Amino acid sequence: MIEEVVMRQDIALGDFLTIFVSSALVLVFGGFYVGIYTAVKVNLLKNWTMFLAYSFWMLTAYCLYLMGSLMHVGEFTAKALVVAAIGLLLLPHAVYFMQHQVHEENEH
Repeated sequence: MIEEVVMRQDIALGDFLTIFVSSALVLVFGGFYVGIYTAVKVNLLKNWTMFLAYSFWMLTAYCLYLMGSLMHVGEFTAKALVVAAIGLLLLPHAVYFMQHQVHEENEH
């Protein structure tokens, strides 16, 4: 019988605070991205503030990268983090597109 062994690298004690803060900032910056994007689409903010939304997404992606590199994640987890970052970028676009389509179909 062959047993599967999971190998993981320990996290350096000095990196723990940086990992913790960058993980928390992923949530904060991601929330700002979605919030500003939504506010621009419903005309609560001016269109030029969309630049701020994408800046917050870039900060989110950087924090994900920093967290992943300090945690020495494996290849699969690194790919999952990239997919999560791209998903966060595209999700508000998809929701707005679907909302707009439903509104157009029901209006006519």
